[in-house]
Amino acid sequence: MEIKDKVIPDQKLAVINYKGPIADMDVLIAKLMGWVESEDVETNNPPFIIYYSNRFSYDPEEVVFDVGVPISNDAEGTELINIVDMLEHTVLSSTHYGSYENIKDSYEKMVDYTEEKNYDIIGSPKEVLVQNRFEIDDDNDLVTEIQLPIIKMFD
Repeated sequence: MEIKDKVIPDQKLAVINYKGPIADMDVLIAKLMGWVESEDVETNNPPFIIYYSNRFSYDPEEVVFDVGVPISNDAEGTELINIVDMLEHTVLSSTHYGSYENIKDSYEKMVDYTEEKNYDIIGSPKEVLVQNRFEIDDDNDLVTEIQLPIIKMFD
């Protein structure tokens, strides 16, 4: 598993803020991407999820997360979809291949790496859906980039 730090440039995002069952995620992504298509909004990267509740120890009915997509043109939000600016920031990045059943292993390796390299995780994890359920038939073909916002601590 390759782990690297990288800079995410300033981005304009279309985002749905949500608190509820994690099982609603696919519906939210479908609504967001339906809006993208109907409003002729240009995207410049795959959709993503940012988890504000712990990804692995949460009440499955009360998860707090955002579903979003980076956009490259100005757009008008809706009652459900907010348009926001994300400032440039540094993340630790790694790619998880396959179903989400074992994604916790990828997170654990990344956290171990932060400790080894003296990084501090300073925000919520983001999962970029490089190859998502709308594009494949088998969850073993999922590709997810995990991003952890970080700063380098002094040695």
